[in-house]
Amino acid sequence: MLEKLKDHFGEEFIVNQENFSPDTKYYWFKTPEDDTVGFPTDQLQEEELALLNIFLTPLTNKASFKPKSIEETFWSTLLFDNGQVPTSGLDQYKNTSFRFVHFHLKDDTSEREAFNGAIKSLFPSKTVIIWETETNGLIIDLEPHVTDSIDNLYESIVDTIISDFYFELSMYVGLSNVVISEAHSRYRWENSCFSIVRQFTKKKIYRDEELIPYLLLHESSPVTLKQITEETLKNVINDRDLIKSIKVYLDCNMNVSLAAKKLYLHRNTLQYRVDKFIEKTGIDIKHFGNAVSIYLALMIEGLKK
Repeated sequence: MLEKLKDHFGEEFIVNQENFSPDTKYYWFKTPEDDTVGFPTDQLQEEELALLNIFLTPLTNKASFKPKSIEETFWSTLLFDNGQVPTSGLDQYKNTSFRFVHFHLKDDTSEREAFNGAIKSLFPSKTVIIWETETNGLIIDLEPHVTDSIDNLYESIVDTIISDFYFELSMYVGLSNVVISEAHSRYRWENSCFSIVRQFTKKKIYRDEELIPYLLLHESSPVTLKQITEETLKNVINDRDLIKSIKVYLDCNMNVSLAAKKLYLHRNTLQYRVDKFIEKTGIDIKHFGNAVSIYLALMIEGLKK
């Protein structure tokens, strides 16, 4: 692992420094081989930091943002240490399910306490908030059945926070059926997914169940991605109105009436464009399997912009 890091980053990182301080200008991580490595904060791009968070275990969370309550201590120990479930405080979570909501700020904020207070007031359910780094944190929603009952809740929360604090915020909404025995592994998986998807698309809200296509694209080679778009879209790629119409049509689950409404088109006009796409590509997107293939191809094409 260390040799691979040196190949990519050169000598711009520290290895096995004891008693590292979170106040220094470094991001600190633990490798799978248990080496401690630090990277200068002014040398890392956001994409590089995201990748390091996927393959290495960040250490800054424990030192920089010590938990203040018993609940925060319980969750910090469970999620950020070795995954062992703490016995202290366990009883209240044994027979419950919860959800992780990860958040990312574009820039550091000095209003962390105010941010925490705003989040707690905007959530209709009981929450625990843990900061991992200066720009990343986790909201543990302890009553997901309550939040699930409110439409567009997370969109409303993000819009309110952005309006009140004037910084860019995005959230990753995990699944609502997490139990305590799988909390550590689920947290690591979702945190990795959040880091990956932010490299592909910029959104305010990401949802766990929507990310599989992005993970597949992440694992595919650039050559493969290029071939997919060229082979499926080559006859229509320059018709931007057609491409936009088909994208909205697929986003609306192939519902012509709903898609036409979103596009401010007559239903018959959109139906004509769908038929035109089918004729030019030879792919009948009225069938689910074909629609999935074209949806992925359009995602890949969108990443080029």
